[in-house]
Amino acid sequence: MYIINSMNSTIIQQIGAAISIGGIIFKIGQQSERLEIIGLKVEAQESKVELENAHIYDIKNDITSLKSDVSYIKNDIHDIKSKLNS
Repeated sequence: MYIINSMNSTIIQQIGAAISIGGIIFKIGQQSERLEIIGLKVEAQESKVELENAHIYDIKNDITSLKSDVSYIKNDIHDIKSKLNS
């Protein structure tokens, strides 16, 4: 009888240990999935920043071009005024 009780308690302990280890492995998997999601969000944010930087660069180029055009228009107006006054 003592041997049977000892075997039953050993089996119960082994089953409990297996369930505990399975739970730990499951929780590790959940945490790694969360980290992966965070990693994807970071990559998406970096992509968004790069895209915004490209748009800002394009806007800056357009403004520089417009400044040149306005400068040429001012010179043309000045030349026209000079010719009208002469």
